[in-house]
Amino acid sequence: MKRFLLAGLVLASLAVPAWAQQEEENPNADELTIPEGTEFKLQLHTTLNSKTSKQGDRVVTSLLDPVAVEDRDVLPKGVRIDGHLGEVRPAGRKGKGGLLTIVFDTVELPNGQKVAILGSLTEIFASEGGGDPNVGSEGELKGHGPSRPKQAAIVVVATGAGVAGGIGPAVAAGAGSLVAVLWLSHGKQAQLEAGSLIGMRLDRDVTVTLPPSGK
Repeated sequence: MKRFLLAGLVLASLAVPAWAQQEEENPNADELTIPEGTEFKLQLHTTLNSKTSKQGDRVVTSLLDPVAVEDRDVLPKGVRIDGHLGEVRPAGRKGKGGLLTIVFDTVELPNGQKVAILGSLTEIFASEGGGDPNVGSEGELKGHGPSRPKQAAIVVVATGAGVAGGIGPAVAAGAGSLVAVLWLSHGKQAQLEAGSLIGMRLDRDVTVTLPPSGK
């Protein structure tokens, strides 16, 4: 029994220096929490299109402005923030625009460590390649329906026969044409080119470990 007790004491004495060494290597390592609701400005490096993209496709971005907590830069400019596509719905008839959602899920720290996050799209600051992308209230990227000039042209074409033919069956025919044309009209795809500048909101707190201050 004494031998077993002696062996245990020896092991315990060996474990203390190892633990102390770990503390010495990383003393006072700081854990800081980026709160839910923090907004990031990102540059998109993946082209997205509701017609060609698929659910689960990876989305790659980089941070444009550093994120600070308690006057310390927790995430420096340039860190990689990735995500994936959630719902993807191509544009359809009756002027229905396409739709897709981005779920931001990972941030890669400068030391290579990957931290899980949950974030959603909030706005488009600049759209590379033009276009007029629209972000919905739930963070979904939406394609528009037919433009107003196109809608006006549809109405003129569809009702022109009724105007020319006077009041009567021709008006009904014109109305029928209007319905048919609107039915066949496709909305625009939800799309965003690589290089676009976008906004992201953090949807839950995330804690990161930083080296001690001053090192």
